[in-house]
Amino acid sequence: MLLKILTKNSPDAIEFSEKVKKLAEEMGFKITEGNNHDLVVVIGGDGTLLKAVKLNSPVIGIKFGRRSALLDINPENVKDVLTRLKNGDYIVDEYLMLNLRTKQTRAVAFNEVAILFDNPETILGSISMGEKKIIFEGDGVLVSTPQGSWAWSYSATRTLLHKGVNGIEITFMNCVVPDMHNIIIPMKEKVTIKLEDKGRPQIAKIIVDGEVVGYLRSGEDEEVIITEHERKAKILRFYKRIDLGYL
Repeated sequence: MLLKILTKNSPDAIEFSEKVKKLAEEMGFKITEGNNHDLVVVIGGDGTLLKAVKLNSPVIGIKFGRRSALLDINPENVKDVLTRLKNGDYIVDEYLMLNLRTKQTRAVAFNEVAILFDNPETILGSISMGEKKIIFEGDGVLVSTPQGSWAWSYSATRTLLHKGVNGIEITFMNCVVPDMHNIIIPMKEKVTIKLEDKGRPQIAKIIVDGEVVGYLRSGEDEEVIITEHERKAKILRFYKRIDLGYL
């Protein structure tokens, strides 16, 4: 089995990753730095995981960060996990992802897409879901997967979308209009976000999983389109998880 190890950029995580590489090779696994791999081993936190789940291979998550809700393997259990991996003793958790496209940008979101103000003023925009259109004014809007509802969106709404729900959460950030925090819609719905006429040019940041990937400007042909990704992220689980079921 060909393993790629993705490590948090910290001295202790890098040092530990060398020990994992040595152990894996002693157990018969092959390590690669390239793009062809059977499995990605994450050593880090949620930020490292967000990079790994988009590499088109199943992921093993070793917790080496401050907030690592989805990474459930403790460093001291690595040898046991590699043994279980060789024996096929695990289950696969699948997670919905989102496609984002604009005229200039393509991206995949594991947690969320955010359209957020770029200047210190509110943005006036619209979000369309099927035949329903909502005009909003505020700091922006988030479009989150179920696991993403636990992240940025949760800090704004204190609402969690269960992992088993085939839906996405739309969160209005510090919204003046309408007077609401969030709504839940089916995952199959296409979501379109535009900036509306405010009487002067507007610009908003497009953020995917915490990274700015582009900008949205006011104009008739400028829009962000979000749809369900055809692939699901896969995380291997080796132990029974004690949580609320939403992750």
